[in-house]
Amino acid sequence: MKKLLFLPIVIFSLLISCTDDASEDNFIPPTEEAPIDENNEDNDDDDNGDNETPTACNITTKDGLLILEGESFELQGKWGVVADEKASGGKYIEYTGANNYNSPNLTHEISVKFYVPAKAGYRVKWFMRQPPEEASGDLANDVWIYFPGDLGRAYVNQQPVTLEHYEKFVSRSAKDGEFAFGGALDLHNPKSSSWMTVDFPEAGEYTLNICARSKHFQLDKIILSTGLDNDVVAETSKDLTETSTCD
Repeated sequence: MKKLLFLPIVIFSLLISCTDDASEDNFIPPTEEAPIDENNEDNDDDDNGDNETPTACNITTKDGLLILEGESFELQGKWGVVADEKASGGKYIEYTGANNYNSPNLTHEISVKFYVPAKAGYRVKWFMRQPPEEASGDLANDVWIYFPGDLGRAYVNQQPVTLEHYEKFVSRSAKDGEFAFGGALDLHNPKSSSWMTVDFPEAGEYTLNICARSKHFQLDKIILSTGLDNDVVAETSKDLTETSTCD
């Protein structure tokens, strides 16, 4: 099982309010990488989650990475697909509706189904981008995120916390036009920042839900990883796209 990975502290502010133009509380990203499924005796790092194969075609894990392209989500509301050669699959999704800082607006809820081949814990990251005019600030850089079945986990005071509803998931990108690797939870009850993991109790099909929060947020892909160092995930997943059980 992976040891705790210490990351540098990066301080940046994030906007949160019931209105579109009010300022948000300061958000400090977590300083420790959470363990992946630390207490799961059945989770074998050598497997990298590649144990079983379903009969139907599903997005699934390969070499410890489960990649979910933005365009694979079932879109509704003000989400749309945009072609861009800088995105790993040649496309990304963007939200163009109003900000929803106070709570999720289910009109703009999107979801994607995928297959996990074995019981395992996964770290949750993404590749996202802020439009150039927003990249110097904290606009267009977050969503609401939830794994149905309360499978998501946060780590507060080094203790796991079950995520029972939508929580804010956030990171930032530079002005270079590239999609940036990152992602962390900004919790408000209790107030804390945390890396996010998800605990899949058995092999099977699961769902990830995302609800729009910030106007002009751009998502290339979600990265779920198991048994891999976070730096390795950032480097190896950058140019990869999702894998199907029929590939």
